[in-house]
Amino acid sequence: MIRSTTIFSVALLLSFAVGCDKSGAGEQDKANVAQSEANEKIAAAKTEADKKINNAQAEADKKVAAAQADFAKTIEDYRHSTQTNLDDLNKKIDTLDAKVQTLKGKPKTDLQASVGELRIKRDAFVADRKSLETTTATAWDATKAKLDKEWTDLKAMADKAS
Repeated sequence: MIRSTTIFSVALLLSFAVGCDKSGAGEQDKANVAQSEANEKIAAAKTEADKKINNAQAEADKKVAAAQADFAKTIEDYRHSTQTNLDDLNKKIDTLDAKVQTLKGKPKTDLQASVGELRIKRDAFVADRKSLETTTATAWDATKAKLDKEWTDLKAMADKAS
């Protein structure tokens, strides 16, 4: 009986062992399939994230280009208006020069001095205006404010001399 019990026990253990092997292998297959599915989902999520990043970068690049174009137009418009103002000032200086020729004495010397000072200030404005070629967006407000102040002073001087 011991022998039959021993044989029965061994047979029972072998059947459990075989059943465990099948169960372990099946579980490993399930784990491998789950890992493969997870890897596919990770790859798909990474692809989607990369696509969103690229789209966002393209949109940002478009906005930067538009802002740069707007800034360049702003500078060009300002440069054009200051050139128009300078052209008008030069005509006024020419008119004052003609007026100097008709005057005599102290009025003539006073007007000559005013015109000379006006030319010096105009030349300084023209030199400062050249900074528009290299101004950056961060320096724009300060550059424009400086040129606007110089122009206001220059215009007041020209009006006074007339």
